[in-house]
Amino acid sequence: MNTINDKMLANAVLLFVLALVLVILVQWVMAPSYSLTNEAVLELTAHENFLLKPQQLKAMQADQSLKAFTLLDLSGKIKNKDVFGAVLTVPFADLFDSDQLKAIKKADQLLVVGDKESEALMAVQLLMAKGVTNIAALANDVVVTDQVLEQELQAEFYDAHAEKARFDYGRFLKATGNGHQKAAKKAEVPGAVKVVVAAGGC
Repeated sequence: MNTINDKMLANAVLLFVLALVLVILVQWVMAPSYSLTNEAVLELTAHENFLLKPQQLKAMQADQSLKAFTLLDLSGKIKNKDVFGAVLTVPFADLFDSDQLKAIKKADQLLVVGDKESEALMAVQLLMAKGVTNIAALANDVVVTDQVLEQELQAEFYDAHAEKARFDYGRFLKATGNGHQKAAKKAEVPGAVKVVVAAGGC
């Protein structure tokens, strides 16, 4: 009787171990594969400039070099598609879809534009981790990109009105002669809450 119980227990343990190994193998096969680690992507983005500014975009439109690029439109709202060699419209959530990723990897040079500049930069980092090379993000958003391409406003305007400008606290500091920073006298942060101090009290 004990021998039968021992055999049943040994078989149960063996089946459990085999099932566990099978689950691990399936998860390993199904898991997304990355070409670069997070550290490698951060190292690249820290030392390389992947952000294409409006002035650069305008100059590339003028010399027709945008025709060599495939635009990756994350929002699906870009109007001026004809200035690019090709346009891929892929929602941010579908970046890692196997068919979409194959199409993205086929592009020789890729420009990413999103609803926000930060969304485009995030997509660049994710795609770099997947092994996509020759990739850059367009500064600002889809509306700004269209306005620059339509020559409606000067490209320099967008440097002061970019999404990143809201967080560029260096603009509100003034360098002193000894290299230290001090606050500019009348600098105000856009959209900041104004504090009014009332005299008196009760």
